[in-house]
Amino acid sequence: MIRRTFLHRCACPCHASVKAHKEPQCDCGGPLKPPRSGCRPPRRPCPCPPPEICPQPGTVDLPQDQLPPAPTFQPRPRPGEGGRPVPGDPHELGWVQGQIGTILRKGPKFGKRKDEYLPYLVIRAQSNDTGNRPFSGVFWESPDIGVMPGVEAEMAPLMPADMGGVAVAGQPNTLYAHIWNLGKAPAYRVRVEFYWFDPSLGISRSDAHFLGAAWVDLADRFTVHSDWREVVQPYGSYMSRGCHAIVRCPATWVPQMLNNGHECLVVRAFEPMLDAVPLAQFSSAQDRHIGQRNLAVVESHSPAFIDLALQLGQPAHPGEAEVDVQLEGPGALEYTKLITHDRNPGLRPSRHKVVYGLMPPSPPGSRVPPLSGLPLEHGARILRSREHFQRGCEPMTVTFHAAAENLEKHEAQVLRIRQKVGGEVVGGYTVLMINKG
Repeated sequence: MIRRTFLHRCACPCHASVKAHKEPQCDCGGPLKPPRSGCRPPRRPCPCPPPEICPQPGTVDLPQDQLPPAPTFQPRPRPGEGGRPVPGDPHELGWVQGQIGTILRKGPKFGKRKDEYLPYLVIRAQSNDTGNRPFSGVFWESPDIGVMPGVEAEMAPLMPADMGGVAVAGQPNTLYAHIWNLGKAPAYRVRVEFYWFDPSLGISRSDAHFLGAAWVDLADRFTVHSDWREVVQPYGSYMSRGCHAIVRCPATWVPQMLNNGHECLVVRAFEPMLDAVPLAQFSSAQDRHIGQRNLAVVESHSPAFIDLALQLGQPAHPGEAEVDVQLEGPGALEYTKLITHDRNPGLRPSRHKVVYGLMPPSPPGSRVPPLSGLPLEHGARILRSREHFQRGCEPMTVTFHAAAENLEKHEAQVLRIRQKVGGEVVGGYTVLMINKG
């Protein structure tokens, strides 16, 4: 008689399929998880395949199997702290010699990145942005990206009249960027790249449309001129005030009529040797070298409305996603100061009904009925302020609609659309409905 060994069937997630164990315990050390009848063990979601990326002019992909080690940072002690003598102390010279000897034996210990003798390039996400990342707040309303509508780049001035211009679809437009160097060292031949995207709640390199590039020199953060000065170099001309400059895109931008000019603009500024940026980095929330302007302006009296198809970008892996809309007053948007040319615009929220919301997500190219011709009460029944859904690897689009029954003089309304993946905001778009009078 042959005695067979009893095997324990287990559907633990640590292995991809049902496995038989000789002992009443899983290989991972945990308890057995017998499979349910007719069910398979849950599998981890497979990552989405990387999207196809169009190579950008002037760039080369270099393979790099291992990332370089990150340097350790240690803050410098202040005088009188951490063993450092105060200025004038007789032991000060010995302390300095000891610090130099430590550097010779063990190498330098770095302090904060912006305090090293290196450039520290920044394109602001908001007016109070000093380059700290990740940026906590609305990162898609950069005041450092400007548009001059109706003028070709060859005919546009080096300095725009203001940075609050609104792009006009089907006509030539010129783009500008305001670049800052907050580091202790100057930056030479800073490359400034201009891109446009279809209206999107998730910016990635695969959807980028390269427009043009310019170069600019920036002094250190201690050099600030009292007025704007024109700088002419063999590689371009720009307006400078020392540590910050305004540079004009050399290529003319003609927005598509399909989106009524409501495109997304992205600017990247970097110095390839001393203050570089990853080739695939387009997130202004994670990188100070990136500026993003996702903003649509609807200037109208009565009624004011907008229909906007927003792409959701390329997901890294399948998961839960959420898109919501928030209605806010005009004081929540700094851009109103640029478009009205007034530090105190004096705008007030609309006293009349404002209908806004989202249609359910759908594949790109799906036919979505326009809501602009419907009465406000019908649109309010269809639209939702929040859509919660499961994201897969395929691209998706969500349609946004807003309508104001009547915008009186000096009234404005701000609507912010956000996409969250895993509870984290990954992209947004802002709509300003305004009657400047």
